[in-house]
Amino acid sequence: MADRLASRVTGPDVYRHLQAFQRIADASGGNRGYDRIGFTRSVSYVSGLLKDAGYKVVEQKVPYTDFDVQTETLKVSGLAEGTRDVRVLMTRFTPSTPLDGVEAPLVSLPGGRTGCTAADYDGVDVKGAVVITARNACGYGLQQQVAAQAGARAMLLYYPTPSPENIYRLYGFAPPAYTIPVASVAQDEGEALVRAAAGGTARVQLTLRGQEVSRTTVNLTAETSGGDPDNVVLLGSHLDSVPENAGLNDNGSTAAAVLQTALALAPQQNAVKNKVRFVWWGAEELINVGSSYYVDHLPDSDLRRIAAVLNGELIASPNYARFVWDPGTGGSHEIANLFAGYFDARGLPYDRQSPDAIGSDHLAFEAVGVPVGGLDGGNLKVKTPEQQSRYGGTAGEMYDHCYHQVCDQLGSINKEALGTNAPALAWVLGRLATYDEDVRTATS
Repeated sequence: MADRLASRVTGPDVYRHLQAFQRIADASGGNRGYDRIGFTRSVSYVSGLLKDAGYKVVEQKVPYTDFDVQTETLKVSGLAEGTRDVRVLMTRFTPSTPLDGVEAPLVSLPGGRTGCTAADYDGVDVKGAVVITARNACGYGLQQQVAAQAGARAMLLYYPTPSPENIYRLYGFAPPAYTIPVASVAQDEGEALVRAAAGGTARVQLTLRGQEVSRTTVNLTAETSGGDPDNVVLLGSHLDSVPENAGLNDNGSTAAAVLQTALALAPQQNAVKNKVRFVWWGAEELINVGSSYYVDHLPDSDLRRIAAVLNGELIASPNYARFVWDPGTGGSHEIANLFAGYFDARGLPYDRQSPDAIGSDHLAFEAVGVPVGGLDGGNLKVKTPEQQSRYGGTAGEMYDHCYHQVCDQLGSINKEALGTNAPALAWVLGRLATYDEDVRTATS
């Protein structure tokens, strides 16, 4: 079954679903965001095809707390070229400025200081100012805390990457830890503001206004009519994008692959040995909202019936590498070996990395002891020369320069990566659905 299933999940088949997702985004304000009409239309598209293929489809309602940004503006004065507006993205779930904003001097840190410790502010008059600095590995939550303790009124951050025009919206997922407004600017703008702040004349007018709201999303589920219900193999993907783009690679690429796999399996759904469940998660971009809710509300007896969970992220990154998730031990390691065996047999390169290396819905299952496996094509990290020699592409550039950017559209999809990774997901699913020894090994 595995070979036959994989042969029916080709790059062109999956790409046709991505074309549909692009049309949905184009008709929905340019995105398929978890809280937008584009997500609802994506759900309808997937659900309609599944029903036509003979599946019973279930929509699980998932309540969650969202954060609506109402105003985000930044005006900088005291520059050599005069006053100008700078694009800024408010960090969700962080405090708002007053209605009329914050008017304050702009302050940067001396070279080599990260803003991760109080000592970084020694000799810097930051009281009542807005701080501009680069994001650091210590975490922007900590950077904000240190700036606030030093007396800053707000903080601006930028993320250094090989694509300095990119701007990334941040999320304050521990709201009590944030006591001042925080926002992002693009790297090129941020570096220019650091230079201006060092001159001592730059001032900002910063307005950031937002509030928490209660909403409901859905998880979309379909499963085979046949198969052992005590050995369930789950293949999933999140269906939502961030609100800033169409989300064709993140994660329409995997959502489309899961859909095509379900459609390819539909004629044999009564014949599988182990039951197969397909899920398209909601609001993953708010950190695994749909999958976490699903796991938290599944009875323990039903959770124990899930033998393995497969997932994928950004499987068609434009400057891709191929990462197989492997913790090195246990059932998840055995699943990784299935992927490795598939790629080895076809002479396709891959790298192994921890399942924790990329945040996604499989982590909710991993946390409760369910074996997990899957793939990703890389996002923010930079391709190495050695990886360039094996995968092609460009060393020194991010795997996906369109990650969470407007350009995550159909034109950024790497068809070669899509055409090799999508059937791999289908093949491993087919193995786990067919062979008792595979699924039992994965649960050991």
